[in-house]
Amino acid sequence: MNEQRASFGGGSGAATLIAHGVRVEGDFSSQGDVSIEGEVHGAVKITGRLSVGSQAMLKADVTADQATVAGTIEGNLTVANHLDITATAKITGDVVCETATVESGAVLNGKVMIGAKPVSKPPKSNAESKPTPQA
Repeated sequence: MNEQRASFGGGSGAATLIAHGVRVEGDFSSQGDVSIEGEVHGAVKITGRLSVGSQAMLKADVTADQATVAGTIEGNLTVANHLDITATAKITGDVVCETATVESGAVLNGKVMIGAKPVSKPPKSNAESKPTPQA
């Protein structure tokens, strides 16, 4: 399978829009704010604010600084700061964020951890992955 990576943004202040009817396949990253109204299949990394519209469908692991979710996410969601989950949101996957607001009617299927800044795990070194010889 041919993996595609798209990178958008650049600090211009304008948000990137993935409109309704548009489907993105592959890894997607942006240095700015992103609004998704269409479909995304792959990993999503946003350095900024992510808005997932009520008609949006993401089959992706998602990482963002801040996020508002009104649509469907099938995958893990990691938000460094605040996460807003609206009444129309459907999330199937684990959620990690510092703070969150969840409206009545939202659907969450997965583990939820609120209250600590998400931290990425450091990669295992070769020494950690090899068994220690016994004397």
